[in-house]
Amino acid sequence: MKNKILLGIAVLLILLVITIRYQFKEKFEVFKTSVSQYESAQLADFRRVKESRVGSLSNGDKKIYQLFIEQFDEAKSITEADTSFSFLYLSESVKYKIASLKYIDCLNSKCVIDQQNEANQKLIASKESQLQQKYGETFSLWYSKLKDEKLLKKVNKSGDCKSFFPDINEIYYDAIIWNDFEKFLLSYDSEIRESKIQNEQSENQFLSSVIATKSQLRSNGIDVFKSELSKMKASIITSKMETINFNSPTLGIISYNVFKTSFDKSTFQKVSDYAFTQQWKNNSLSTGAMPYYYCYGSSNYCDNYGCSKISVQTGGADVLVTIKNIYGTVIRHAYINGGYSFTFNVPDGQYQVFFYSGTGWNPNKYMKSTSCGNLHGGFVSGEDVTKDDYISLYSQQMTYELILQQNGNLNTKPSSKDEAF
Repeated sequence: MKNKILLGIAVLLILLVITIRYQFKEKFEVFKTSVSQYESAQLADFRRVKESRVGSLSNGDKKIYQLFIEQFDEAKSITEADTSFSFLYLSESVKYKIASLKYIDCLNSKCVIDQQNEANQKLIASKESQLQQKYGETFSLWYSKLKDEKLLKKVNKSGDCKSFFPDINEIYYDAIIWNDFEKFLLSYDSEIRESKIQNEQSENQFLSSVIATKSQLRSNGIDVFKSELSKMKASIITSKMETINFNSPTLGIISYNVFKTSFDKSTFQKVSDYAFTQQWKNNSLSTGAMPYYYCYGSSNYCDNYGCSKISVQTGGADVLVTIKNIYGTVIRHAYINGGYSFTFNVPDGQYQVFFYSGTGWNPNKYMKSTSCGNLHGGFVSGEDVTKDDYISLYSQQMTYELILQQNGNLNTKPSSKDEAF
């Protein structure tokens, strides 16, 4: 009897389970149909709103209308959701699609931004073309460096539309920024051009100085000159990197480097002087030579009614003597070897005698600029210039002995090459 009861209960339970499952299936099918109907109705409502928006756009800005039609993609508006149906202990989920009306507003906003971006892109492209033609490589160099950070300003406008359009960027064209960029390009080109000119001038000055010096040297002097020049060239021609800062209210500080070459004339002159010293250190003119004849003449005659003489006896050093008249004009000059003497014939009058001494005569050495042109020729070392006071001669002879003597009566005064010549 007990087994029959248990069997009956089991049968009842089985029947109950079957019944519940049957009812769940029927109700679930009804639920699925209602979800599908909701999905279709919601999609139809989305399409009605979309067509309404298209209609309003077609009566407005044609460009935005065109962009909206071109970019509309219903698939982007659709997201998948799920819902569940439960009956007693049974439950099952149903997936369905939802077309978001927000997509239509987001696409509309995107088209408005795209239209403005297109207009700004045209302004940017026009400015790019203008600056490319005007500044060429300079524009290409700096535009690639500054465009993303300074010139092409982009602001992400995706906002609440990020799920549909993650990269809605609004592009700005700021005329002030672009004008400042052109000012920078102009300044950069000017700096580069000026540094190039300076560098070329420095190189040309160096080369012309080398050529001019070599033309005045003999073979032994050229060898010395080349050797010294090789040692000192790094100090004569120097290149330094200079940092230039361009300060703009919109672009900020833009820094760049330029290399500037300089020619150190004083260092080059030391090298040149050393070469000439080595070449001419033992050179001497003959007594009575007049190296400045082209400026002061070569006469040593006096055919006036009254004539006087000025005699100079040298000591151990070579001396070049100049004689000035009362007006400060050099009327006589002559080279006198050490230990020799020379006599000048002059008309009666007042004169001042100058003594320029030294070692090694360089015929090409620049002395000074005079009314008759540049004066060349001088001692390479041990230069010394002295003078006597004015003397008056009337059919007389004045003798100078440039020899150190005890109780001597000649006490010359210091002078200069500018004064003596």
